Amino acid sequence: METWEKYLEAEISYLEKIRKTQREKIMEAAELCAECTMNDGIIRVFGVGHSHLVADDVFYRSATLGNVQAILEETATGNSEIFKSGFIEKLEGYAPYIVSYHKITPPDVAIVISNSGNNPMAIDFADACRERGVKVIVLTNVEYSETLKPRHTTGRHLMDAGDIVVSNCSAIGDAAVEVEGMAMKVGSTSSIPFIYLINAILAQAVDICVGKGFKPDVYYNGSLRVNNPEIGKHNFAIVDKYYLRMKNL
Repeated sequence: METWEKYLEAEISYLEKIRKTQREKIMEAAELCAECTMNDGIIRVFGVGHSHLVADDVFYRSATLGNVQAILEETATGNSEIFKSGFIEKLEGYAPYIVSYHKITPPDVAIVISNSGNNPMAIDFADACRERGVKVIVLTNVEYSETLKPRHTTGRHLMDAGDIVVSNCSAIGDAAVEVEGMAMKVGSTSSIPFIYLINAILAQAVDICVGKGFKPDVYYNGSLRVNNPEIGKHNFAIVDKYYLRMKNL
């Protein structure tokens, strides 16, 4: 089997493990997001380093809820000056200012993402949200976190800072496939399960809303408006609705 096929098999195995072990947590998270949506709240998604890509994937995106906002703290996303951002994401005391700046309050819900669960900024963000009465969904790798010495001065990991904790069930060390002659495995493992999880939770939340007689805001793919102008009107109406409540929309 070629390396790319081994990588595929590995990723499929993590997704299957999610199906077998995270069903309850996914449903609990979806219920929270549905409740937030029906109460006109914002689903705030936060991740630092590569985890911010998961937040980005569901923000102003086709087939996703319009009331989802990616909280993208540029100093810690790694989009620029990535080596420096690796230090920023480990600073304690910074995240509460981010929460305050974005005015995150109930009935909002926060989804906080970290594969290792060991970055202090993510932990502080979750803590600051909960202190304001905001429910926190954590997406992390529980098994991986359990192997790591905590960086946070409280001795906790992100999985200790959430109301609901969903594991991406991926590989410890975030690498999948051995290549002969290489000490380090290749093929990162966390991104695909994370992207699946957050989309699964939000899709289930839409279903819950509709089942309760509430029609949530969901974006069409913007490219479709070249064929149907009504699609553009639909999407732009959602943008107008949330524009003043999301600082980066």
